[in-house]
Amino acid sequence: MKTIYKYPIKITDVQTVTLPINAEIISAQMQGDTLCLWAIVNTSNTDTEGRVIEVVGTGNPMSDGIRRVYIGTTQMQGGSMVWHVFECV
Repeated sequence: MKTIYKYPIKITDVQTVTLPINAEIISAQMQGDTLCLWAIVNTSNTDTEGRVIEVVGTGNPMSDGIRRVYIGTTQMQGGSMVWHVFECV
């Protein structure tokens, strides 16, 4: 069965998030004060893998030579802080 799960993540440059294998990341947004990823997962799949997630603030530098897949953009503090979330693949 497929289900959408939420995964809280940190607002940090790069991190590894453990997800079920073949999870489909569909969104990244703030929920309250917490940055979260949402992913469609197969609940019968118990095997996991580490997925590399990068969070970049508007105006901050990004490393060259990294292939990224855009996940989403979110805001904090009334829009004064904006974060762009990518998966490094």
